[in-house]
Amino acid sequence: MAKRVKPLTSAQIRNLKPAQNTIELVDGAVPGLRVRMTPNGVMSWSLNVRDTKGVRRRFDIGRGLGLAKAREQAEELRRLIRSGSDPTAERRAARARASDAHLGIGTFGSVITAYFHSGPGSLLNTREEQERRICDVFAKHLKRPAMEVSAADLQITADSHPSPSSAAHAVAYLRPLATWASRRELLRKGFVELEKPPARPGANGAAVGQRYLSAKELAKILPCLGHHAHDAAARFMLLTGCRLEEACGATWSEIDIGDRTWIIPASRRKDPRSKVRTKRVPQSDHVLILPAQAINLLEALGPADPEHLIFRGERGAKLQNWDRWTKSVSAASGVNDWDRHTLRRTTATMAGELGAPPHIISALLGHRNIGGQLVAGYSKARYTEEVGSALQRVADQLEAIENKLPNLRP
Repeated sequence: MAKRVKPLTSAQIRNLKPAQNTIELVDGAVPGLRVRMTPNGVMSWSLNVRDTKGVRRRFDIGRGLGLAKAREQAEELRRLIRSGSDPTAERRAARARASDAHLGIGTFGSVITAYFHSGPGSLLNTREEQERRICDVFAKHLKRPAMEVSAADLQITADSHPSPSSAAHAVAYLRPLATWASRRELLRKGFVELEKPPARPGANGAAVGQRYLSAKELAKILPCLGHHAHDAAARFMLLTGCRLEEACGATWSEIDIGDRTWIIPASRRKDPRSKVRTKRVPQSDHVLILPAQAINLLEALGPADPEHLIFRGERGAKLQNWDRWTKSVSAASGVNDWDRHTLRRTTATMAGELGAPPHIISALLGHRNIGGQLVAGYSKARYTEEVGSALQRVADQLEAIENKLPNLRP
């Protein structure tokens, strides 16, 4: 007759000390429950029992547990095994996912790549911008197994991102991607509940996402701007109300100095619609009559080869690292909590304060539907002359602010 094993006691567990060799004690209260103490002092619990196929296996329970907790978990583990479950299946799957992730398979980053290169995202005109934004904001999760990334992980990352505006865009771009991926069991569900991070309040009380520069702030910033590279592009954005990518991608072939016009081709304009919808109703060119101050700026820079970029960095490269530029201008001017997107919003706000009606501001900004979809369905007017007049008034106001001329509008 086999000798009955006595139950372990809490005192035995408390007094268990490392020895030269691994110590293993068997509990007589829960069949198969064992505790190990390694020479380096690591205490771990396991359950040594037969599975439903009759194969004896050792199931890990955990480390550093007290006797009562170890017995509780061992009994639950025995119950699962008797019901035919494999308690180690998820752990093995997690190890497999981690191994694949190390090889770049099944990672959060690979799901993003699949969506934008072979999934629905490949049809978006803004595919490159969306993919870049998501990868930038959620960079710390890209190499993790996709199924282990939770909505809470991404929410915390978005909330703590230095730029609430960038994080908000990334969250908006991620939602349809996550829906597509979760339906294919590439990601967990629940990402549609991700919230855009709260915008920080700016100096004029508006959130940074809705921030514009006041006349007093412009009076501090404009003297800090030169007439080359990032500084020149920033001035041009203020003078035209264009987007960052429109200014940075502008070539001399788009400018007619004599006619004082800038034609932004449809291929370079922002269009969030799918390629199917874009093909059905193509985007149109955006024509701007440039104010005199913008022409003076361009004449000081060129003209150059028609295919050359107007605003260039070192060795003629496209301007990059706008975050660093914003920080340097903020430090020099003392005006904080704004970014390069604030410039376009400032131009639109100034145009309105100087008397431009909403439909002219909408046309100035290059919106597709001026006056709403119903009106746009009938009227295709782009109000080019009126937009040109509004931009000239804005440019005159900017010049007056920089030169500290009297009788400025607020």
